[in-house]
Amino acid sequence: MIPVIKIVADSQDITDRIRDRLLSLRLTDEAGTTSDTVEIQLDDRDSKIEWPTHGAELEVFLGFSHTEMVRMGLFTVDEIEQTGPPSTLTVRGKAADMRASFKASKTRSWDNVTLGALVSQIANENGLTAKVAEVFTSTTITHLDQTDESDLHLLTRLAREFGAVAKPVAGYLVFAQKGEAKSVSGMELPTVDINVVSVQQHRMTQAERGKYQSVRAYWHETESADQKSVIIGSGEPVYSMRHSYPSNNEATRAATAKLQALTRGVETLSLTVIGNAELQAEGKLNLSNLRDAVNGEWLLKRVEHQFDAQGFVTRIEAETPNS
Repeated sequence: MIPVIKIVADSQDITDRIRDRLLSLRLTDEAGTTSDTVEIQLDDRDSKIEWPTHGAELEVFLGFSHTEMVRMGLFTVDEIEQTGPPSTLTVRGKAADMRASFKASKTRSWDNVTLGALVSQIANENGLTAKVAEVFTSTTITHLDQTDESDLHLLTRLAREFGAVAKPVAGYLVFAQKGEAKSVSGMELPTVDINVVSVQQHRMTQAERGKYQSVRAYWHETESADQKSVIIGSGEPVYSMRHSYPSNNEATRAATAKLQALTRGVETLSLTVIGNAELQAEGKLNLSNLRDAVNGEWLLKRVEHQFDAQGFVTRIEAETPNS
């Protein structure tokens, strides 16, 4: 199998122009609001490479000669580095969907709004289209303060509370359950089968089960002004959440998400395989023909694709999905 690559800069295919100068290409794809990145390292031996422009758009495709290449995303150049000797030019970019406006602080309150409407408004303000998983669209938020807080941080906070993932991807602002973010955006993201013959190195860590068996969350009943609580799970010890919620429903959702977070990731997997562009963060893989404890379904947290003179490899960090 011969690995192949295609790079389009501002709608111009530059693959042939840089082919004999390409030292390496690294793509990093992470779950959540962390921006996906690309790094392209070029041989600048004669200083004849046209100096890249900040803000230029790079579209990257990866694959093998006998298969159709996979579009890995659109990135905006935000950093250029020239070093030597030997003279090398490194171009770095972040996912084009990660607008600067996401990081601008805002102060406002959200009252009696559905989660779907909240995500839609933030998406519109940042030039994206909202894609919210059906399970969240009609969820009501009684009151939420956004005080000197960016939209990015607010979405991260909400995603953590609801056990979800919030991420700009392919022109959408996606708010979905873990493992479903890209499928919600309309991208096909099937579970990828990985056999031991494709595995170059693996490490699976199985930690002791989290000590917390249940989670308690508090909420205020408006009429009586009493503080009440709800417990999700069973058994001791009980993890008590510090934040108090305005309703029983919101406290229940938060406690459920927290219990999932406390039990998720007890088993983690690091894996290096023959390059596979279909592996993407928030997707799943099914591993076979290793030890029984290692085989099975894993949720991808971080995926790094490396293309260089040694070939094409993919490194992943994964965890066990929610039960």
